[in-house]
Amino acid sequence: MLRIFTLSIVIWCFVGILFAQEYNDTSNQISVFGSVELKEVADRATLVFSIQGFGSTLRQAVENSNDKSHSVAEKLLALGLGQKNIATSQFYSGENYGDKPLFSSSKDFKAMISTMVTVDSMALLDSILYLISENEVEDLSNLTFSLKDELSVRKKARISAILKAKEKAEDLVTALGLTLGKPLLIEEIEPTVTSNQTNDYSTMFLRGGRLGNPFNPITISADATYDESKGIGFFAQTISITSQVRVVFEIK
Repeated sequence: MLRIFTLSIVIWCFVGILFAQEYNDTSNQISVFGSVELKEVADRATLVFSIQGFGSTLRQAVENSNDKSHSVAEKLLALGLGQKNIATSQFYSGENYGDKPLFSSSKDFKAMISTMVTVDSMALLDSILYLISENEVEDLSNLTFSLKDELSVRKKARISAILKAKEKAEDLVTALGLTLGKPLLIEEIEPTVTSNQTNDYSTMFLRGGRLGNPFNPITISADATYDESKGIGFFAQTISITSQVRVVFEIK
């Protein structure tokens, strides 16, 4: 019984020493958070347009849709887009169960080709949207904005968050008449995130380009941020990059 009692005292003493050491280890430290949100004007846009083709056979429908898509692509190239910026994204073909004429087989089959367009020059975006709307396009959709060099902006956000944490720690320590020492721990609280502030554009159903202005059918959320220096038209969106870190500094 005496041995058990003695062992218990030893254990409690050991635990007390550990707590004392932990307290001493953290008593000369300061832990701060640094959070930043960077906003960059988008310099790249992507969009998808779809074109339908019809024919009395499946082959004719595919050829008709392909010819129309090729015609629009040639016009986009003439505007200044590169060949690598235009690519087929989806393809569908089959029997037409919709608006085919009653006494003709000219629309017995249909084909749909969707083409993805990447715009690296925002100055061309307005012209591209107008050009597409003026051709036999079924719809224009998935208009999104992004950054060409997103990785460098994300890196900038992380560095800014660390510097913000250091600035905060220096303010607190200086106010107490102490000196900030070296960093003991650096922790990324939330992964650096890039977000498109508004990405809820609805599909524009153009149907043969009968809509004179392709911008009116667009639905835009109220909290969108735009670069209005671009002038009237489809403003480049603002891309938000956020980063948060925790840094533990030594206090001297």
